[in-house]
Amino acid sequence: MEPNLSHLKPIAIIQRHIPHYRIELFSALEAEARRQGYQLTVFSGEDDSQETMPFSHRALPMRHLSYNKNGPGWMVGLEEAVAGSDVIVAPHELHCPTIPYLWMRRRRLCTSWIWWGHGYNFQVDKQHSLYHWITSTLKNFLIRRGDGLITYTQGGAQHWCDRGVPADRVMPFLNTIDVEGLWQASRLITDAHLAQARKRLRLEDKQVLLFSGRLYAEKQVDFLLQALSHIQLACPNTALLILGDGQERRHLEDLCQTMHLRDVHFLGEITNTIESSLYFRLANLLVIPGLVGLAIVHGFAFTLPLITTQRDFHSPEIEYLSKQKCKYLTDPRKPAYYSHLSFGI
Repeated sequence: MEPNLSHLKPIAIIQRHIPHYRIELFSALEAEARRQGYQLTVFSGEDDSQETMPFSHRALPMRHLSYNKNGPGWMVGLEEAVAGSDVIVAPHELHCPTIPYLWMRRRRLCTSWIWWGHGYNFQVDKQHSLYHWITSTLKNFLIRRGDGLITYTQGGAQHWCDRGVPADRVMPFLNTIDVEGLWQASRLITDAHLAQARKRLRLEDKQVLLFSGRLYAEKQVDFLLQALSHIQLACPNTALLILGDGQERRHLEDLCQTMHLRDVHFLGEITNTIESSLYFRLANLLVIPGLVGLAIVHGFAFTLPLITTQRDFHSPEIEYLSKQKCKYLTDPRKPAYYSHLSFGI
């Protein structure tokens, strides 16, 4: 028998925005929390989609500090919304100044304050070194004084244990996507669907490389196109599918024309898992020479090996890779060498 809702202890999870891959997670967490005697609610900033979530959710207005909606912003009404919570789980990134402000007032708001995030990050900060020092120092100060920390990976948990945070206050909760959902979507793709897609994209008798991710500079898709020029000289029947969208798209499309590349298909952002599964099923190899994160898990769900480069700015999910599923480069500045590894398709 479920407990009386009026007696459930409230848990507040704060998210600047809700990634699509966490929707199922929050639904499962809410159900489990209720079984344990808690009422879980996710609070996030409003976005353009205004999607109805299948869990207790409250969207709050965002006041952005610049014209960039992806930049820092203040979440209006959050303090009043989370006041009285038994537990508050908050991201430790500093893009939302509301979070450190609430942390300073946490004793008035909740019993326990838990941080949730990368734990540590390989990504090189492009800002001025003083800015980097200030933000890193502030994050370290906040994390050490929380009541607990949830990290993306085991390495992130160990990172903080090595820095003096008690092991019983740190828990790795592996950041991932709905792999079972991807398997189910994949099973809906028939041989006829694959044949139709190959015909539509003129992929018959071609080896297919797949890039999946947002198109911004750190992904190094321009490097990938340079590598493809070498590949197509030696292996003309190679095609590249680019799944994703972003600020670099127009530049990359122009680069394809300038380099006279063939069989490069910009597919745009596809959030429907059945449609995106079609392209993962078509591919022989996942190629992301720049920053990689959860695309690692997405590829593995379809048994796609990944070829990337050894860089300092990968997301923590890089820990998920094994020698069987990933190849690194000792020198990420050489597209020709990257193209040589890609011949493994």
